[in-house]
This record gives sequence, structure tokens and C-alpha cells, in this order.
Amino acid sequence: MTTQTPDPPLNIIIVDDEMEACNNLRNILLRDVDPYINIMGIAQDTTQAEMLIREHTPDALLLDIEMPKENAFSFVERISPVNFEIVFVTAYDEYAVKAFRLNAIDYILKPINTFDLAAAIRKLKERIRFKANVQLPAYEALSRQLKEHTQPRQLCLRDNSSVEIVDFKDLLYIAAKGSYSQVTFLKDGQVKQTVMSNSIAEYEELLPADQFYRIHKSYLVNGLHIKQIIKDGSQVVASGTRFSLPVGRRRHSGLLTFLQQYRATHV
Repeated sequence: MTTQTPDPPLNIIIVDDEMEACNNLRNILLRDVDPYINIMGIAQDTTQAEMLIREHTPDALLLDIEMPKENAFSFVERISPVNFEIVFVTAYDEYAVKAFRLNAIDYILKPINTFDLAAAIRKLKERIRFKANVQLPAYEALSRQLKEHTQPRQLCLRDNSSVEIVDFKDLLYIAAKGSYSQVTFLKDGQVKQTVMSNSIAEYEELLPADQFYRIHKSYLVNGLHIKQIIKDGSQVVASGTRFSLPVGRRRHSGLLTFLQQYRATHV
């Protein structure tokens, strides 16, 4: 009878600018998730994190997003390519799409839910085990393919009273409200709206360009729901709404080109 060799302990570095948050995360990990995890170090900014990475070669970083001087996305892009996995642990839900575009293992919201953290550690172990059983070049090639072709297809929309997980296909349009955005979407056949702290420029960056088009400085529209261009092309009508949305004068020809390409690839 053969016995399965147990997985070696995970080697993890925690990165968060608040020491209380670091200690809380470490305590939950070791007390409630896996007492054998090896916390190789704690960093309170990306400079410390980079030094610890070079010194210890971790399996993974548990990484906060908003930190002084340099946020997590800029940090990861600056030191790429990386040979460790990433689990984002943050109080901000609006960065989830960007996080998964970096091929993150998971995205955990504060205050930390133990079950969510345990699930992330399980996924992390599976990824480490997979990497250990395939040749590194083959894994890196597969990782690139996943990053390029397996993009998230949902947004997490949180207001003061609820959280909505909305498929891209159910997003109707996004309207700029100063530095905020009003997101209009379908839920159970009904049109709903919520105001988010992200700017419309951030949504334009995060959402796929082959599906969403900026028809006006204040409006980003889902091509799936553009049902009519009216009058002289200065307005579009989104399905499921009674509202027509203005088209910027310099964006009309671009809109027509976008719709031709959209119909060719999505219909």
C-alpha cells in the first residue's frame, strides 16, 4: 500500500501597510486555516516586500492593494515576471476584475471571512501542486494562455445595503457622475442602478473593448444592448431602458465601426 506524500508547507509573505491587519491575517491563517503554513515575513510597503521576495522566494503573496507610495498593481507589473502566486486581500471590491487579469489565485474582501480564506489557500495549494508536477516551461506557457484567454466575465457591485454580482452581458451602460459612476444593469429581468466609486475611465480600462464602447465622455455602453441609433446618429437607445444616450460628435464614426466589428464577432 502506497502512502501519499503530504504537501510541503506553503511559504507565504503577507503585504499590508497596516500591522494590525497583517497580524490579524496571520492569526486567522495559523489558527483557523492551516497551522503548518510558513509565514516567511511581513511587509508594510512594496519596498519591504521586494526585499523579502528576493531573500526568501515565497510560494505566494497575500497582498493588500491600496498602500502608500505604490499600489499592488503597479508593484506586480514593475517586478514582473513573477514566480510566485498572488492572493489579494483588500477592503476594496472594485479592483476584482483587474486583479484576476493578473492571474491572481483569489480576491478576498476585508473583514476577512475564514471560509473565503480557507478556499483561497486550497486553490493556492492546488496551483503549487500542479506546478510541481509539470515542467516549468510548460506551466509558464499554460499560465500565459490562461491570463490571455480566461478573463473574468463578472463585476462585483457593492452599495451600502447589498452586493450584486453582475455578468458582463447584463451590464447595460455606465454613466459618469463626476469621479463616480452610475452602473445600469439587468437583474432578474428588471433594470437596476447603483453608484460606484470607480470612474468611468476605470471601467473603460477593465471591461473588454470588443464588447463595450465609450459613445460619449460620460457614457460607456454594452454593444449587446445597443438596439437603435436615432435621429442623425447623435443618440443610441439601450435595450431594457426608456432612455436614449447621447453620442459624442467625434465618436459617431467610431461607434459605427465598433458595431460592425461587434456584430461580426458576437452575433
